[in-house]
Amino acid sequence: MPEDFDGLLGDGLLAPPDGFTHRVMAQIAELPLPEWRAQPKGPGIKIQWLAVAGAALVGAAQLGAFIFGIWATTAAS
Repeated sequence: MPEDFDGLLGDGLLAPPDGFTHRVMAQIAELPLPEWRAQPKGPGIKIQWLAVAGAALVGAAQLGAFIFGIWATTAAS
């Protein structure tokens, strides 16, 4: 793989065709705007928060076990 990327880019081999930017921007302007979905309400949002809290508790337990393992290893020596 060549190391001289600046030299390769300066050769003009990667020059875009005439009007490329205008054509691309015109196609982007024609695209529809994305529709935003409504946020879940009712039990859906509560279930999501319950899942986040459960994952946080499991992560905290794993972190505690990891820290205890490091402490036990260093205390034994």
